[in-house]
Amino acid sequence: MDEADWNFTEQQAETVYTCEQLRDTKGVKPHSEIMLDLFFVPIEGEEARRAAFEKALETFGYQPGEAENVNEVAASIGPIPFTPQDIWLHEERTTKMALARGYKPDGWGFAEPE
Repeated sequence: MDEADWNFTEQQAETVYTCEQLRDTKGVKPHSEIMLDLFFVPIEGEEARRAAFEKALETFGYQPGEAENVNEVAASIGPIPFTPQDIWLHEERTTKMALARGYKPDGWGFAEPE
């Protein structure tokens, strides 16, 4: 899978929706400082080049994160403001890196801001 096959418009709309839901249901205030955690899984039928993906993430300032399973790659960055635009900036950048190395996004999250 490459960038041309990925629906970035849908992914961005989901990010905006999720941010609005977190703001409305959990009371997360816009522009709160968060550590953003991003998660990726191998694309079925493609060669997942984990070392290359992790190196690309680190080159752009992302720190290795805690993954729930051995096939998943997790990365963190922050603090960043809790806004759809800021989250999308990192989501889009890392998705492009992931797709080029046999991974796809599997969501994002963060610890509750203080």
